[in-house]
Amino acid sequence: MWSSDDEIQGIDRVKSCIPYMLPLIDGDHFGRFIYNSIPPLGAIDDFFLGPFVTINRQLPFLSLILFTAFTLGTRFNTDMNRNVRFNAQQAALIDLALIFPELIGSSFAGEPLPRALVASSMNFVWIGYMSLVVYSIYSNLRGKRPDQIPFISNGADLMVGPF
Repeated sequence: MWSSDDEIQGIDRVKSCIPYMLPLIDGDHFGRFIYNSIPPLGAIDDFFLGPFVTINRQLPFLSLILFTAFTLGTRFNTDMNRNVRFNAQQAALIDLALIFPELIGSSFAGEPLPRALVASSMNFVWIGYMSLVVYSIYSNLRGKRPDQIPFISNGADLMVGPF
């Protein structure tokens, strides 16, 4: 939208992937039924994300601190590469989108819902947000800017601005 700097160079490819840890950690519990159905995937999740999820649970405001750092800390920081700032904003918006399924799920807390409904809903959310994160990380590692996510990419681009 603002510029044509779609290529991500050098170490910025890795730096652009780091902010996506926030939605991975915050949405990990949506994969509970998938991890139970596919044990190797659950083992991979426990190995790679397990320590981060544990730290996140032990420090109550860690997600809020990271979210604030990604949104406000990178927004006007012109010393940082624009693509890295874009990815930080996009990761924060993906994490923000996870609030809606959380709110819907909490509104049914204590209600006896069929397991099939709960499992399919959580699987749908997990597959959706995981697809967004995997697409973004894959694009960054290839050196391409992941700006094809409807609504979220445009919002991240607007938050980063023309500078």
